[in-house]
Amino acid sequence: MRRRAGGSVTAIGLSALLILTGCSIGDIRRPPPDRATPSTDATVPVGGPAVEVRPMQVPAGYTAPFIAFDDANHGYTYFHGCGTSVGTGAPASCPALLYATSDGGRSWQRREHPDPAAREHSMLVGYGSLVIAAGAAWYRFVDGGATFTRSTRSDGSMPPEFASWDGPYQVCCETDPVARVVEVTEQGMVPLAQQPPIPVVQTVGHIGDKLTVVGLHEGRLHVAFGAPVATDDDGGGGPGVRWLWRTDAVTVADPERIRRFVVETTPSGGYWLIGEPVPLPGEFPLVWRADWGRLEPVPVHDPPPDVVVSVLPDGGRLLVTTRTGVWSVGSDGRFEPVDWPVQGAYLTRLWDGTVQAVRPDGAVLLNVRQPSGAGWVEISWEPYGR
Repeated sequence: MRRRAGGSVTAIGLSALLILTGCSIGDIRRPPPDRATPSTDATVPVGGPAVEVRPMQVPAGYTAPFIAFDDANHGYTYFHGCGTSVGTGAPASCPALLYATSDGGRSWQRREHPDPAAREHSMLVGYGSLVIAAGAAWYRFVDGGATFTRSTRSDGSMPPEFASWDGPYQVCCETDPVARVVEVTEQGMVPLAQQPPIPVVQTVGHIGDKLTVVGLHEGRLHVAFGAPVATDDDGGGGPGVRWLWRTDAVTVADPERIRRFVVETTPSGGYWLIGEPVPLPGEFPLVWRADWGRLEPVPVHDPPPDVVVSVLPDGGRLLVTTRTGVWSVGSDGRFEPVDWPVQGAYLTRLWDGTVQAVRPDGAVLLNVRQPSGAGWVEISWEPYGR
């Protein structure tokens, strides 16, 4: 439901997210694959990079946890729901449990869950915030899960002041006649004084306070690049800020086959535009590099004959995960295999630049080099008592 990208977020508990109806809040990216059974093999393919495994034990009777990281060190795990076979000593109702880590998953500390008996839950992580929806109420943690603020709205949607988990700039609102770019503040969402001069606003990405705004309209992909400029007059006689925009547009072949566009950023400061086909996974997406005021299509030659799980820009290349492999696409559009242990995983980038990979079984891998020489950390889980 969210129509902005840039930085990273993790959304968990899709049934509860369906109540987001006010401002456009929610993850525009396709969620990670459904969880399956836990993997019992903590090794990586022969010849692959070293992986440091940090196991987590599931409390008795609970199903697999949801795991989400905000950066390489700070993350949360969330247990909700009973397994098919409740173990001895397990709570009869399996109320929701919340844990936090500040050392990259080496250790986990129990946190108070504000409403563990609620029937529906969701967890959103990003930009230093943890937001939990439990029943009709919303709760935000900004101190590692130690304390929380509670809020509710009559329509059940997320309070605007909680939306900062999704980044400082977003597109709002689906209920408005015309969607606008807004800045998220503690007082709510404030529309930019000078909106991007394109026919429709659908997605916004940011690097600092520089924005890239995208919209597909009548078969054309429109993009606006914006930056704030200080002025001497804010309309009230004092100094202020104006937004200056540069635009470009390209024709999209068969626009009806594009489900949505995503603006992705890289740590080096680059923008990529990803046009996700209908449906995903499957057909390879349309890709453009976005320079300041200019779009450059990225050709694709002979993609792997397998289902595309995710794509993620990484500097000057595009990383692609399929069910069986990991690939890199360069500016020439050719595919090269990448020796990463994340085949079949869904890739995202955390706000600090860390690559996060979520496997189909729910295990999370972080691309963080350790003193041991391991290039990856795996936060896996196993049933209680193993």
